[in-house]
Formats: sequence, structure tokens, C-alpha cells
Amino acid sequence: MTRLIVLTVVATCASVAAFAATEAMMSEEAEVIKIEVSPDELADCRQSLREIGQMPAVTDSGSPILFDGTNDMPSVACVVTEA
Repeated sequence: MTRLIVLTVVATCASVAAFAATEAMMSEEAEVIKIEVSPDELADCRQSLREIGQMPAVTDSGSPILFDGTNDMPSVACVVTEA
């Protein structure tokens, strides 16, 4: 009986420590992926991003994501570069 209590306490402490470590390691700063385009391609790039943004999120196998797990995904922006 004492052994069960000790193992339960150890397992609880380990799970709490793992959760705390995960929270400490998570970055709050959102990543931004920049697509560099020429000035005449900027409108097309933005239009493409709008169209892609309206598509439903899917997994690698093509099945839809049933929960909103896209909040931690990086954002994408079109950036004009000078040639």
C-alpha cells in the first residue's frame, strides 16, 4: 500500500515537472514566413495567400483537422524585394 502511494506521488510530480518544462520551453513569438517577390508580383502573391487561407486545414494524409490546431502555425507574408 505504501509503495502504491509513493509511486503515485512520484508519477504525479514527474507529470507536473514535464508540463512545467513544456510551458517554459514554448515560444510566445509567432514565426513569420516571408515570401520575397518583385513589385509587379505582389498583388498575385497576396491573392494566392488569401485563397490558400480560405482552404480548410488538413493533415499530411489529406484528412481534415477536426480541431482548431492552426493557432500555433506560422503566418506568411509577401515582401517586395528590389532586384
